[in-house]
Amino acid sequence: MLRLTGKLITLFLLLLIFKYRSFGQASEEQIDKNKVSAFFQNEQYTDAIEYLENKKVSNSSDISSLNDLGYAYFKDKNWTLAHQSYSKVLVLDSLNFTANNYEALINYANKDYNQELFYYERLLKMYPSNAGLNKLTGDAYTHLNKTDTASIFYATAYHLQPANTKIAAAYADNLLDKELYLSADSVTTAFLTKDSLNSVMLELSIRSYTTQNKMAKAAALSKHWMSTGEIVPKTSVSLAQANYAIQDYEMCYKICNNLLEQQIETEALLYYASQAKYKLNDFNKSNELLQQCLNLAISKNTNVYYFSRADNFESLKQYKKAIAAYDTAFYLFKDPLALYNIGRLYEQGLKSKTQARQYYKKYLAVAKPKSKDEQRVYAYVKGYIANDTK
Repeated sequence: MLRLTGKLITLFLLLLIFKYRSFGQASEEQIDKNKVSAFFQNEQYTDAIEYLENKKVSNSSDISSLNDLGYAYFKDKNWTLAHQSYSKVLVLDSLNFTANNYEALINYANKDYNQELFYYERLLKMYPSNAGLNKLTGDAYTHLNKTDTASIFYATAYHLQPANTKIAAAYADNLLDKELYLSADSVTTAFLTKDSLNSVMLELSIRSYTTQNKMAKAAALSKHWMSTGEIVPKTSVSLAQANYAIQDYEMCYKICNNLLEQQIETEALLYYASQAKYKLNDFNKSNELLQQCLNLAISKNTNVYYFSRADNFESLKQYKKAIAAYDTAFYLFKDPLALYNIGRLYEQGLKSKTQARQYYKKYLAVAKPKSKDEQRVYAYVKGYIANDTK
């Protein structure tokens, strides 16, 4: 009887185990992984969240599905709920690569760089020879402004994968920040020897050479840089500066004009383009570019400031200084009202009809009155000129 009972108990336990296993498998089968993958592939992260939450994934112990839910929340930029999902994974498996990696990314997004570093160092203990993890750990130390420590991890990553653009660039950038130019140059030169049109490494190399005032070496990279088709005004300005320094004015202008034709206008680009044209004896084009440069350099509000300054001088009865302010305003902004005000000051302040008439005529030649006040001013000046000629 006892033996039979023992067999029954054993059989009962086996049935329970089988039932438990079957239940666990059924629970996992409820999640259609293909459906989840389709959501991710189509960037339907909200739909993925809704589907996984309806399956009660957040309350489960299914690591794979919890990671999927965390990823969906992460891509939806809901850092808090993404963190909750990944935290549950780490309770079940503290060494889970995916959860640790995304926890680091979440902390980076939240600018909690110490916590970011915590997760990368945890992973690095498991995978010390992983070049990508060494690079990311270096990034975390960089975020904490610990460039010397970052350099150790960047160097390790570089020696593991010297042909990886992101790793080589991070290492070279770190060396430049530490002003170790020769070491940085050795990294960029080695890379460019194999891939001469790598825009990231070209940019770093140009930055290094121009900082060291090695303008000829920087200028030698001009054609390679232009061949990449990259639009980076700062780098193009550095190259323009380098070519100007070695007196290759044609290339200096070509580099600037390449961006200007694409309507990328900065003061520096316009300035170097104008100076190159000056050196090439194209003075009209140089002036045209300088005017564009001035238009960018001076705020549109400056017109108002000049008018206000003129008002102050007029109140002090310093009419010539007021006229000078209006004259500058017209030169910079071509506002017809500046000419009117100069004429008015000559008429009413300095009592010079000749000068008043001269500026009033200039005003009438360019004025296009729109508002009632402008139309009133226009009518007054027109009447003044008409009466003065009688």
